[in-house]
Amino acid sequence: MTTGVPMTVQLSPEQERLIGRAIRAGLIQAPDDVIAAGLAALRERLEAQPESGTESGPEEWTRELHEWIHSHSTSTPILPDESLERDSIYGTRGL
Repeated sequence: MTTGVPMTVQLSPEQERLIGRAIRAGLIQAPDDVIAAGLAALRERLEAQPESGTESGPEEWTRELHEWIHSHSTSTPILPDESLERDSIYGTRGL
């Protein structure tokens, strides 16, 4: 087991005020608790990200694409060709 090396961290006045508010609100007990809370938040964010350097292969990419495609509604009405013509979109504007 390794032992931690004491560190000195310089806080801005705003950071000190925020820590004080968090203590008064009961979110943390002591200023040192900020480190544990921050590391927990970083751990969650890192675990939510895919591993760096691991690219999806073509099969995985294709599977994800098909999942995305099939996640959309198939009951969306098809617009008639006339609705995509310039006059239909802009009318008399820009003439």
